[in-house]
Amino acid sequence: MKTNVTAGNLSTLLEAQININTVLTLSGEINGDDIATIRSIANLTVLNLTDVNIVEGGSFYNEEKVYISIKQNEIPEYMFSGLDTITSVTLPNSATVIGDRAFSGCTELTSVTVPDNIATIGLYAFENCTTLTSITIPNGIIGSHAFSGCTELASLILNDGVTAIGESALQGCTKLTSVIIPDSVISIGDQAFKDCTGLMSIKISGGLTSIGNQTFRDCTGLASITIPNSLVSIGENAFRNCSGLTSIIIPDSVIKIDDWAFYDCTGLTSVTMSNNIKSIGEAAFMGCSKLISIVLSNSITSISENTFNDCSELTSITIPDGVTTIRENAFYRCIGLTSVIIPDSVTTISDNAFNGCTGLTSITIPGSVASIGYQAFSYCTEIKEIHCKALTPPKAASGSYNGVKNESCKLYVPKGTVEAYKNASIWNNFMEFIEE
Repeated sequence: MKTNVTAGNLSTLLEAQININTVLTLSGEINGDDIATIRSIANLTVLNLTDVNIVEGGSFYNEEKVYISIKQNEIPEYMFSGLDTITSVTLPNSATVIGDRAFSGCTELTSVTVPDNIATIGLYAFENCTTLTSITIPNGIIGSHAFSGCTELASLILNDGVTAIGESALQGCTKLTSVIIPDSVISIGDQAFKDCTGLMSIKISGGLTSIGNQTFRDCTGLASITIPNSLVSIGENAFRNCSGLTSIIIPDSVIKIDDWAFYDCTGLTSVTMSNNIKSIGEAAFMGCSKLISIVLSNSITSISENTFNDCSELTSITIPDGVTTIRENAFYRCIGLTSVIIPDSVTTISDNAFNGCTGLTSITIPGSVASIGYQAFSYCTEIKEIHCKALTPPKAASGSYNGVKNESCKLYVPKGTVEAYKNASIWNNFMEFIEE
């Protein structure tokens, strides 16, 4: 049965029946006083507001006894917050906004029908609705934390009208398995899908230019992701600990990969890299222990700190022409590395750059290198020969070659420079010098 309401008179209409109504369908107009009445119905489980208009006037208080104001055609903040009996709500067709925390903590809510006119879903709107299983968003902006902690949400349909997904909007939605982000979406906030451990595949909007910080962090089930050609940057920790990810294709539109972007993606075996990438951040691929091969962009000028630290199955790397510095710990403990090509553009090999690369048997240091950092090649215990092309011995820091067998490792130097190397600190620890 449908109850037609004039703003402010719902309490009068229901009278003694107020606490025995478990299913309620309304039409007409409601204001803040009527919302207060709805909130007071002790056993309400199903509410249909399809033909209702929300109008200004009246008032209600949330569970913290804070007065909530009402705006025309907006689901006010806290409207249903904390109602622990309600299972299904159909929102008014005329509604344009779902306010902040409107359904926060509705722990029995399983179904919500969102009308086409909704332009904004507010902050924390459905936070911790732990039994909500599916939702379709037709339009607009999804606010920060809107669905965070909705642990049973298994189906999320985003229609072409959705334009933005806020920070932590779906964080901790562990039952989500796949998401298609439409081309209308131009912004995804930091941590938007963080901790969605059941998420296996995602297709990203063709309108997106950046993936925010920690957007897919700890999505351990993620095995497949499609990145569009519109994307320019991948944020810090964006795919950190996505241990199920085995391969990724980074399109040519991408010019920047931020710090820790793929850190601890322990299942990642191959990366197809955009040739336009100018910057790869610190520890971007650190701990990718199954990464076998990667081709670096020719636009890169520096290998950042810890970039490939602990990539234990990486077998070879060609450092692009134009790189001037290999920074600290860049290839630390890459024990599977057997081949490294260092271009003539490199001037500095920093501390611990190749420390612990026990698979290396030879290394060629180009003539452009002026300095080699502390323990840069330490514990590369299988190096049998070093080819140093510099006419002037590069300045080598203490411990540069700790663990290298100096007594048997052959040091190849340019013709006429043997004496210079024999008299240079660190280099003079080698026993066999060969001119070439």
